[in-house]
Amino acid sequence: MAPVLKTRILLSACSGLLLVWSVHTFAAPRPNHLLPQYQQSYPAAPEIPHASVSSLRASSTSAFAGSTTFPAHVPSERSGKEVLARGAVKSGRAKESLRTLGVSAPLAATAATAATAATAATAATAATPETYAPTRPPGGIDPATAVPLLWQNATIGQIGAMADGSVQQSDKNQPNGVAGLDAAGRFTAPVAGDVTAATAGSALSGALKRPLSARFAEQPSAGDFGITLDGTSDDTIALQAAKAAVPAGSMVRIPAGVLHLAAPLQSEAPTLWQINGTTLADGAPITSLGTDVIESTLEGGKYFARGESRADMAPVLRKDLDVTHTGGTTGFVMNLEKGNCTIPAEGAALNDYVWCHSTVLNSSAFGAGQHVAQASLAQRPADALADGKGSRSQIWAGYDEARDETGQASSVAGSMVGREVDVYANGDDPVGWRIGLQLQIAGTSADGTPGKVGKGIAIGNNDATSTYGTLIDAAGRFDTAGRFDTAGIDLSRSTPVNNAPVLNIGANRNLAFSDDHKPHFQFDSAAYTLRYWYDTANLLAIGMQGDVTTSISNAGSGVAWTLNGQAQLGLNLSGLNAPEALRLAAGQTLSWEPTAVVHSGFANGKLTEQVAAGVARTLDTSGNETLPGSLQNSQTIVSLTQPTAPAYVAKGTAAIGLDTTGLTTPEALRVADGQAVSWEHTASVQTRYASGQLQDSQNGAPLRTLDASGNETVTGSTRNSGMTTSLNNSAASAITLTGSAGIGVNLTGLSTSNALRLGDGQSVAWEPTAVMTTGYTATGLTDAKGSTPLRQLDSNGNETLAGTITPNAGVHLPTLSRASIKAQPNPAPGVMVFDAEDDAPAIYTSAGWMLVGLSALP
Repeated sequence: MAPVLKTRILLSACSGLLLVWSVHTFAAPRPNHLLPQYQQSYPAAPEIPHASVSSLRASSTSAFAGSTTFPAHVPSERSGKEVLARGAVKSGRAKESLRTLGVSAPLAATAATAATAATAATAATAATPETYAPTRPPGGIDPATAVPLLWQNATIGQIGAMADGSVQQSDKNQPNGVAGLDAAGRFTAPVAGDVTAATAGSALSGALKRPLSARFAEQPSAGDFGITLDGTSDDTIALQAAKAAVPAGSMVRIPAGVLHLAAPLQSEAPTLWQINGTTLADGAPITSLGTDVIESTLEGGKYFARGESRADMAPVLRKDLDVTHTGGTTGFVMNLEKGNCTIPAEGAALNDYVWCHSTVLNSSAFGAGQHVAQASLAQRPADALADGKGSRSQIWAGYDEARDETGQASSVAGSMVGREVDVYANGDDPVGWRIGLQLQIAGTSADGTPGKVGKGIAIGNNDATSTYGTLIDAAGRFDTAGRFDTAGIDLSRSTPVNNAPVLNIGANRNLAFSDDHKPHFQFDSAAYTLRYWYDTANLLAIGMQGDVTTSISNAGSGVAWTLNGQAQLGLNLSGLNAPEALRLAAGQTLSWEPTAVVHSGFANGKLTEQVAAGVARTLDTSGNETLPGSLQNSQTIVSLTQPTAPAYVAKGTAAIGLDTTGLTTPEALRVADGQAVSWEHTASVQTRYASGQLQDSQNGAPLRTLDASGNETVTGSTRNSGMTTSLNNSAASAITLTGSAGIGVNLTGLSTSNALRLGDGQSVAWEPTAVMTTGYTATGLTDAKGSTPLRQLDSNGNETLAGTITPNAGVHLPTLSRASIKAQPNPAPGVMVFDAEDDAPAIYTSAGWMLVGLSALP
């Protein structure tokens, strides 16, 4: 056996020389096995010739070149030891016999102990799948035997140690062999067979090597389950198998191709399909795979979709950002999602409609559910204050900002809208379910403490110079069809707290009623007066004490105040405690029927009652009477607290001061007990009812009194506002005045002679119960108590009294000539005149005119 062994060693040496030449010709630089990392502690051995060592070195280099685990560079100390330990397992030839014999010796002496080598040899032996029994010559081989003809002296043990990491060239790229590497340490040819158990690592620093099967399992593909994607074969089975193989919610890729499904996918477990350029047979993109979510591209953009749904399914796309840090740069905005859309000044985008964010909801659902195209929720949780750090930061459920930084007017820079909310629908909305913009404010919990929102809607500017053209525009934008049929602004459902105003215009601000802003209301804070303006003319003013002042600038516009309807009272002044209930200017009249034929007025120092142009009765300032009307029904009740001011002041040049001819109630004006009607602006001439008597007076002195029995002892009010009121409530008065104003109705400011007009059959009541009245009926002007006439004046000037005449200065009979007395047409029996020629009274009887005999006073 010795000659055979020698022959094998020599052949190995020759082979080593051949390998040295081959490596120098084709391989990359070889590792130097004389470096310390390749040394182990063994007993010293004789030197080996240089050529022999070179052969062994070449063999060792071949072993490294065929390894799939280590690249062709200088190994580390650990990797070198592993190679020495695994050499016998990989080579499986004569070098294993040498190592089994333990014939390993150092190429250079080190400080390591022999125990280290024994441990490595034992580990390598344990890793060998089968026991190999070497054939020894008689007497064995000394591991320290030197092998001559090497470039450096070496023992058989050293040669075996270096041969542990070497392989035969014939093993490269062979089954159960080794993979060939190029000069860069990469595979030079494909490796046949299953390589999923092989390891691979990332080029990133610190990355670990893992089996390829683990890496492939990280991203399942439908191709792993036999999908064809040829457009004709049924791919349902492959996709169904993929769904069954992965956990619920996994992502499975579908390679590019043409998908054909003969049946819908069946599974309750959701799967996210990542579609990589896959289409349907007609070339259309895939937009639905049952109830699963697909991730794909559509029209050149990222596309997520779910074609079908089940109840209570999770969203198609969910994004969460949990902010856990503290500190940071002040003013920095952290976004869960941010989209930037830039439109160039020139190019294809000139006439494009670009929507940087678009949400579309199509719903044909019925029932009580709600479907929201876009929703935002900003919530401060209940335990937000638990850390004791004080009030929290602002939270905004939504934020929109549109900026124009050109500094130019909109006619130059272009249009701009902060946010537009459009609602399109046809037909009526009887239940109020169509809402353009709804702002809902409520407590977070029904059983919690009632909350308060400081401002329901706050509209303001961020600087002190910019202005609004129109703050709220309720009109149509493009045409006149933008109408409303209920209310432009409806505050009827508002429930004020602490008497807060439902609408607050603000002091000295205007509330306009037309596009030209001419008719408008304004509150004058300096005078604390509410004013109604037409352009620059103040037509109506209401003071803080309830006093009303009006001005009329158009003499031909009609009456100052017109009452229509069927109120119980035309104008009720009974609640006033001022003695002067109604005041007329000199020359103005009080009309008692619609045509103003019958009226009373004060002019030229006389109180005159007329029918048409004929004077029916005159009362001068001395109380001498010569024989030859106004209430409104608007249900307006004015409570007065200022006794020194009139309740109603009318000024201007209206044709009529106060017109009540449209009223159907017989009682046109009511005056409280003790109040008076003044007939000129100084209030010197008055008519009042007090202490059961109707009395005409001047400067406080009674001039004429009519008591409740009809006995007469001979010792107005208007408004100028240009307003017409139509009444339809016959159970209430048109105007009711209460309080302590100095004057009930003041018409002295009017320039029209007709200050007050009453309807036919209406009357002026002189005390609160309306027992004592003055009115015009078909029989003439009548003073009455209830329904009993006390004094009547017909259209011919004839006066009829239910009682007697008791003048303080005597009765002055009309003085006529005898011819004039006899010429009287159809005088009534009892008519008395004074015959100037006989210097005696004459009475008309059934027998004709009779003179009354007189005797001298004693």
